Amino acid sequence: MKPVKHSNITLSFPSDLNAILHAKVSRRGISQFVANAVRVALAEKEQQELAELEAAYKQANKDRDRQKTIAEWKALDNDEIENWEWNHD
Repeated sequence: MKPVKHSNITLSFPSDLNAILHAKVSRRGISQFVANAVRVALAEKEQQELAELEAAYKQANKDRDRQKTIAEWKALDNDEIENWEWNHD
């Protein structure tokens, strides 16, 4: 198994949180504990962002004006687009 590369960082915690952390996690296990907590928090954040994006897509899909515009664009023939004169009124 390939060794995992580590980066050293400095974090600041409120004193009360730091005391609880040291009371519950061994000194040598703090880095792993924090890394696991960050992984969980990032996964939750990603799930939340995906849910928000899905909700936005669903909302956009309900927009009739948007759907009409998309249908109009899809109906255009590529030849029409390529031959369209940009300076016509």
